[in-house]
Amino acid sequence: MSTTPKRIIIAGGVAGGMSCATRLRRLSEHTPITVLERGPYISYANCGIPYALSGVIPTDDALHVQTPEKITSWFNVDVKINTELVSIDRQNKTVLVNDRISGQKDIMPYDKLVLALGAEPITPKGIEGGDGNQVFHLTTLGDLDSIKEHIKTHSVKTVAVIGGAFIGLEAAENLRLLGLEVTVIERLSHIFPPADADMVYPLEKELNAHGVNLITNATVTKILPQEVELAPSGQQIPAELVIMAAGVRARLSIPQAAGLKTGKTGLTVNEHMQTSDPNIYAVGDMVETPNLLLLGLDHPDKNKMLALAGPANRQGRLAADHICGKETKYRGNIGTWVCKVFGKAVGMTGLSAHQLDEIIGSNHDWVTVHPVNHAGYYPGSCRLTVKIHFDLKNGKLLGGQVTGPENAGVDKQTDVLAVALTAGMTVEDLEHLELAYAPPFGSAKDAVNMAGFVAGNVLRGDVEIVHAADFAFETSKGRRKSLEDYFLLDVRSPKEFTSGHIDGAVNIPLGDLRKRLDEVPKDKPIISYCQVGYRGYLGYRILKQDGYDAVNLDGGYRAVFEGGFDDGLKPVVKRWAPN
Repeated sequence: MSTTPKRIIIAGGVAGGMSCATRLRRLSEHTPITVLERGPYISYANCGIPYALSGVIPTDDALHVQTPEKITSWFNVDVKINTELVSIDRQNKTVLVNDRISGQKDIMPYDKLVLALGAEPITPKGIEGGDGNQVFHLTTLGDLDSIKEHIKTHSVKTVAVIGGAFIGLEAAENLRLLGLEVTVIERLSHIFPPADADMVYPLEKELNAHGVNLITNATVTKILPQEVELAPSGQQIPAELVIMAAGVRARLSIPQAAGLKTGKTGLTVNEHMQTSDPNIYAVGDMVETPNLLLLGLDHPDKNKMLALAGPANRQGRLAADHICGKETKYRGNIGTWVCKVFGKAVGMTGLSAHQLDEIIGSNHDWVTVHPVNHAGYYPGSCRLTVKIHFDLKNGKLLGGQVTGPENAGVDKQTDVLAVALTAGMTVEDLEHLELAYAPPFGSAKDAVNMAGFVAGNVLRGDVEIVHAADFAFETSKGRRKSLEDYFLLDVRSPKEFTSGHIDGAVNIPLGDLRKRLDEVPKDKPIISYCQVGYRGYLGYRILKQDGYDAVNLDGGYRAVFEGGFDDGLKPVVKRWAPN
């Protein structure tokens, strides 16, 4: 491979495309580089677009990270905005491009071509009226301007958001901040479908608390000028504006027409980001890349399109390296994200419990802990919920989820777990991580350490646990359990017990348990539980060493309510009094 590339054309001027262009220039000063961008802007912060709806980001100008003039000045890159790639002639190594303003078409030669065409928003099939004038996507600055103008000129008061993931929820929050009546419609059972339902339930409550109407297990069948109609209920929801946020798909029509190999969800590339044509590279939302956690498994999602900005930028850089003769490789991804909904946040990395149920069945488990975000005695401390997933055979970390208040370090804990996942660590490794500590920032027993301690106990057989989910529905761990088969032992204080407990539980405070063991039956398995899990664990240890058949309730009483299991867990909890 020549280390001095010749003419390079990059189709796509955001994220991966611009990362590739600027890296190429740093590596090769005299190579002609042309960037084609079909829109009027390059390198803009599309992830910030929803926040510009409400004025949280005060001006659209703040979203313009770079301009064509600056890129040309700093990097000597020929940037052609409003210019789209029409087709690729691989045999003659040329592309046909179209100037969207003048309509003029040109043929441009290339030695290396980089495709960064991104993904396009999906409009679900079968929605009558889905092309109405009040229906918008929210992925470009043009979309943002059109929505703002529609709200203003039509005095919009009601909005329906179709889709309960990143864009949908960010749009819902910011439209609500404008004072509009907002309904979010999600076709699956909970928002952020890759995550587990119990981990996003606090965010669903947060949406409701801020006046957002959330409807799950529903699809839109018809969009009318003033409302949308749902299935299966037939319910009609007021909506003078509809935001279509039902997901994205890779832009594949041009590479497919050129005969490039594609997979189930995106364009096929190798570890150097080369397509099936070695002179054509592809990066970003349009490509399939390997999931590091599924390597070696025969699973349909082991190579998949991942629409996240971080991987796209890294891929653009790596493609530039390989074009310039560097043997760098893209290692794959684990899927790490974080999102804010009003005052709450959720982060996830790797695989969730319900995904692992499908992939490896009963060979995995998880633990839930509720540590404070920093030293409890330092003002402003609050609780997080941290859930980690691991392989029961070897303790390998398989995923993690974190929820908590917006500024309580959800992102920090998610990032630590992401690093551990990337490094192939086990839950026992988490016990030994040395993490920064001072009272205003963390705890001497960090949240990730705590999760590791609890998971390590499970792995080593120091504790047996059950989950609230085991009683709500059937999981890979076995049939749906019945509380009637257990003796429920609440080891909290009488005051805590009075404020709310699982119906049928018997209250024996932990400090009294040893002298009241005769009140605990030996002919029935015992579930020991407390508020967050620790005292329940201590009670479990006492019981097991005295010959009782016992388990501890993972995450404690808090996990029942914060996970939304008060609706599905029978008998139900009387009242919820968090501490």
